Amino acid sequence: MKILKITVLMAFLMAMGILGFLSGAYLWVKEMAAPIQTNQKYELTIAPGTNTRQIATLLKNSNVIRSALLFRIYIRFLAVDQRLRPGTYLFAGSESLNEVIFKLLQGSLQMVSVTIPEGVTINRVAAILEENGICRAVEFIEAASDPALAGSIFSNWELIPAPEGLLFPDTYNFNRPTPAGKVAERMLRLTKHQIDRILIEPLPGSLSPYEVCILASIIEKEAALPDERPVIASVFYNRLEKRIKLESCATVLYAHGTHKSRLLFEDLKIDSPFNTYLNVGLPPTPIANFGTSSLNAASKPADTDYLFFVSDGKRGHKFSKSLSEHNRFRRDFFKTREK
Repeated sequence: MKILKITVLMAFLMAMGILGFLSGAYLWVKEMAAPIQTNQKYELTIAPGTNTRQIATLLKNSNVIRSALLFRIYIRFLAVDQRLRPGTYLFAGSESLNEVIFKLLQGSLQMVSVTIPEGVTINRVAAILEENGICRAVEFIEAASDPALAGSIFSNWELIPAPEGLLFPDTYNFNRPTPAGKVAERMLRLTKHQIDRILIEPLPGSLSPYEVCILASIIEKEAALPDERPVIASVFYNRLEKRIKLESCATVLYAHGTHKSRLLFEDLKIDSPFNTYLNVGLPPTPIANFGTSSLNAASKPADTDYLFFVSDGKRGHKFSKSLSEHNRFRRDFFKTREK
């Protein structure tokens, strides 16, 4: 009988201990799952490939949750630990643990407006995207350079074009982050849409659509005034017809891969297929992206006899039909610049 009493007592004490433990655990979970109530907004980016331990630490260090341990235990218990989505999230500082987890399961809905300007290269486009948290620059360049992607979009062309110059300048809205392949595809498809809309066969100079794009990119870099673009286009078409080198400074700058405020005579000697001071005809690819104004000019050049143009020092150009007149305009320009 005495042994039975002791056994019952021990069982009772154990039960009380378990209940105490469970009660304490319950209170701890309740406390740790409650909102921190900082009322301070946090913007948090979870990169693709971040594991649950890293996510928990990131949330804890940012004062979004109280306990990284509870977060990991809870998402494992809910069997959602492999379903948390990367992205950029905005937390109000008052979310409960359940609300935080729900937001991470739902995914980032934050949209970012990104403007890609005219006249920039693929490297600059990639940098803009990375700066705005859309995707990594190296991944974007790799995706845009995928022949399978370009081949599917430009399927009616005789060749698969390089991505340089074909990433259309516009203002885009993207989620942060967005897979690089989807970003590249959207830009390339917009370019193809504009090309199909603007270019009407037969094209001037018997150029292919891709060659017109190459010329449009040069016009984009050479022209500052919209109404001069068709005239500049006419100069290049006239030189192509006469087999005269285009001699575009913009192509030389692209060949050097760096910005120069003033080209020297030695710069014009760079050995590159993009150097139109050495090579007759168009360069192998566009040198920058182009807007609709330059594409329109390349497809509908003005009817002129001009073969030369030089800066007038006021963002515009002076056009001439003869080398002697061109040299006179050049001398006037250099005199003005030296003052």
